[in-house]
Amino acid sequence: MCNGESSRPSFGGTIAVLFPRETPNFNASPQQSLSSSPSSVASYASSSLSMSSYSLFFRDTDTDRKTKAVFRMDDTDTYQTLRGCRQVDMRIEKYGDLTTSAPATPPLHQFQLDMSQDQSQSRGSQTEMEFELPERLDLGVSEKGIVGRQVTVREAGGAVLGVGVVGYN
Repeated sequence: MCNGESSRPSFGGTIAVLFPRETPNFNASPQQSLSSSPSSVASYASSSLSMSSYSLFFRDTDTDRKTKAVFRMDDTDTYQTLRGCRQVDMRIEKYGDLTTSAPATPPLHQFQLDMSQDQSQSRGSQTEMEFELPERLDLGVSEKGIVGRQVTVREAGGAVLGVGVVGYN
């Protein structure tokens, strides 16, 4: 779908498709890691028991100096799991390497989201949750830009709920 040919309309901003990590009671071998190959991503994501992959959009508006983060899910189980967390930490790392699990460096950005402060509503088969971030992010490729960076969403003080890399929408 390169060269501008896609049946999906562009919504502007950026997108990260987040794949949930395995649940704690699922026994995985140490060799199972999330590499950038599509087959490993699909097999890794399918091992999660209660969540499906979901999208995280970042959008700027002309009228607001803050960036909006929009979670979009296709199934209610994933929506209920995220909504039930109450507080989540969202980290935007300084790199885009999905093969590492615990970054040793401080993130480029880190936000705490109160899932009860969702500013959107469910629409048909897709469910969205929208949050205003405390600052305006650079939605491009630069020293401070988020395109190409790893995004990690985790339950506050707990399990990783999703990992992906930011790209253009």
